[in-house]
Formats: sequence, structure tokens, C-alpha cells
Amino acid sequence: MKISVVIPAYNAAGFLPRSIASVVAQTLAPCEVIVVDDGSTDNTAAVAAALGARVITRRNSGPSAAKNAGVQAASGEWVAFLDADDRWSPGKLESQVGDVSAQTILSFTGLRVFDDRGIRSETPAPDAATAVKMLRYTNPITSSSVLVRRDAFLRSGGFREEIRRGEDWELWFRLSRQGQFATVRAALTDYYVYPNSLSANPQGMIEGLGQFIETTLLADLHGVSRQIWRQRILATQLASAGLIARDNGLASEMALMVRGICAWPAPFWQPRRFTMLAASMRNALGLQRRKG
Repeated sequence: MKISVVIPAYNAAGFLPRSIASVVAQTLAPCEVIVVDDGSTDNTAAVAAALGARVITRRNSGPSAAKNAGVQAASGEWVAFLDADDRWSPGKLESQVGDVSAQTILSFTGLRVFDDRGIRSETPAPDAATAVKMLRYTNPITSSSVLVRRDAFLRSGGFREEIRRGEDWELWFRLSRQGQFATVRAALTDYYVYPNSLSANPQGMIEGLGQFIETTLLADLHGVSRQIWRQRILATQLASAGLIARDNGLASEMALMVRGICAWPAPFWQPRRFTMLAASMRNALGLQRRKG
């Protein structure tokens, strides 16, 4: 199997040595590393070239367009995505290749979340059948963990370039209707979080959902079922946005949690939402007491 690695990069000169080093360390070497410089104002392109990557330079058009450009330029039968600030464990690609079949169009791995202080959490990947069901209301598949067949990607039309947040979720949902997924449960992908990253923007997450909830996630549903799932999806994403706000010390934490409960108040859907709200209320009360 020939694997092309596609790394979209915007002002990522400080991150690329780490991410590309994790590609070079793979026990199964890819046939090429393509860095798509998405209109950076720093020396991203020069750093990538010095590290041996093939560089595509384009005007800033967002992550969807950058990844599409990388796949179109790739020569491999398979494409592995890696965000410039993330990294892989050495056996990531080899483990995925050993797990795919002739029917597989996409493989993904478990995830470790890290910041500048070290590993924050580790989550094994759900099995493929569970992940496909989850894609209706949330995204359990991180882009940097994905290995996808290039021809399946191109047939799907790739990432929707007008979507700046959640473009990977939208595409995985469409691909899940076109072929089989495979899972490597081990946490072989490290996902980096930091204050200025896109993942630290809960409001952007909710706004991004509005670009594809009707056209993709609910496109095959009608009537009452469509209305129910709309509210369930919104409730789940508001709760997740509240957690992001909590992790980043944002005042919007409580408001997002409450909105999530109001969107779908039934306690049997994602009951942990209520536990999360209780924790938010406890934290807010404790803060008030300290201020008093």
C-alpha cells in the first residue's frame, strides 16, 4: 500500500518539526509527505521543505480547501491526514494497514489529548459500527487519526470548502454511507490543545454545526424523526461546547450547558449532560463563595 501523508498548515512553522518527526518515525514509511501551506505569513513553507516534505503553497482558503488540495496532489492509494500541531505514535500507520480489508474505505485510531504540560487524557477508539452510529450526533473520529482511500475520497467530493469548523465530521458521515470503516482501538494519535487553537472555540463549534446539520446529518430523515434528531444533535454539541469552555476557563460554560438541557431535556439521552450541568453549577457556586 502506498500512503501519502497530507498536512494542512497555517502559520505552523513551530509545530511542523514535531509532527513531521512523528511521520518519519513510522514503522511503515509513507511514500510522500505533502505539506499544504495555506497562505501562511511565517516561514511554514521553508521549514516544511527543510524537513523533506513536498510543499504546496496556496492563498489562505481554510483547512477544507487545504486538505482537498493535498489529496488531489497525492500519489498514494491511501491518504493519511495529520494536522500540523498533532503527532503519531510510531506504529500508527502499520497498525491501520494491518486492519483494513478490500471493503474498507476509512480507518481511524484511538486518541490521546495533550498540551504543553503533557498527556491530558487517553481514549480508545469505538468499534467501527458504534462510530458510524455516533456520527449522527457527534464526531468520534479525529482527522489526524484517519487513513482514507484516495479514490473514495475523490468520489465523495472531498471536504466541503465553505465549512471551516466540523468539515471532517461532515465528510466522515457521508463516507460512512459509501463503504466500510475500520478501527484501531489503541490511542496512536496525539491531539494537541492550546488556548488559541480552533478546538478552544466553543461558539465556533456551534456555528460550524449550522452549516451542515440540515444538509448532511438530517438529509435522510423526515417529519418527527428529523425534528427529534435535530434537537438531540444540538443538545449533544452544546454540552460538548460547554466542556470546551470549562477546559479553557470561559464564562460561557454554564450558559452552554443550560442551553443543551433545554434543547433536549429528556434524561435518557446522553444522561451525563445532567452530571456535567451539576458540576458547572457547583463550580459557579464555589467561585461566588470565594469572591464573597
